[in-house]
Amino acid sequence: MIANTRRIIIRASRKWWELEVGDLLNYKDLLFLLVRKDFVTSYKQTVLGPIWVILQALMGSAVFTIIFGKIAGIETNGHPAFLFYLVGNLAWNYFASVFGTGCNSLQSNLPLFSKVYFPRLIPPIADAVSKLINFLIQFLVYILALAIYHSNSPALDSGILIEAFLLPLLVLQIAVLALGLGFIVSAVSVKYRDLSRFAGLATQFLMYATPVIYPISEIPKAYQFWMAWNPLTFIVESFRYLLLGSASGCTIEYALPSIGMTVMILLIGVILYNNCQRTYVDYA
Repeated sequence: MIANTRRIIIRASRKWWELEVGDLLNYKDLLFLLVRKDFVTSYKQTVLGPIWVILQALMGSAVFTIIFGKIAGIETNGHPAFLFYLVGNLAWNYFASVFGTGCNSLQSNLPLFSKVYFPRLIPPIADAVSKLINFLIQFLVYILALAIYHSNSPALDSGILIEAFLLPLLVLQIAVLALGLGFIVSAVSVKYRDLSRFAGLATQFLMYATPVIYPISEIPKAYQFWMAWNPLTFIVESFRYLLLGSASGCTIEYALPSIGMTVMILLIGVILYNNCQRTYVDYA
């Protein structure tokens, strides 16, 4: 009887386009293990556990509703302010969490990388998958909040469209975009460590450059063209279109630049990350 064995050849140098993507399937058990580990360690020795995810969604949307909805008086396209900001935060929180972990993919996994071989893309992908659990919890919070609003105001126009079955595609785009940007920051910050610190500041700037706290319709026409080149604009506006019923930025003019830039950022990020990870352990 011949045993079913698999041989792995590790070469010192490879072409820049050899991304080793095929190896991911051979290590799917490790992927599932890291997803479970990340979720467990996130709430280990905490009193509230996943309730923190619910509080993050509720408190963040409540603060935005008071400051931007009530005090600043920013329009929300006729939607209840709390639901408007809850949907915006739903998309943004998942992006920010995946991007944050992706920025330190190489640095935070150095002890593991230096001990055993496995595809180096697995840890950041596992982080993106584990963050989906938090996303789903916050999505359920939105469903509950929407049901409460409809029970109190039966004539409310805001609601989930039948096209909402396309939502997983938007979630996938968020993960791809966040991972791509995270790969770029992680690879470049190996040599320029200041970049990882700057990424935190850039995240705050990017949130205000993205229609999280305002609808795209509030932006002057002269600047809406530039907003289309922010990939997150189409994503956030599409979330609002599918989950609230209307949004201005869910059009082909916003979709094409968003999808194109997402694919380009992912390719650049994966190539930089893959080339850097081959030698990072040697001089880190």
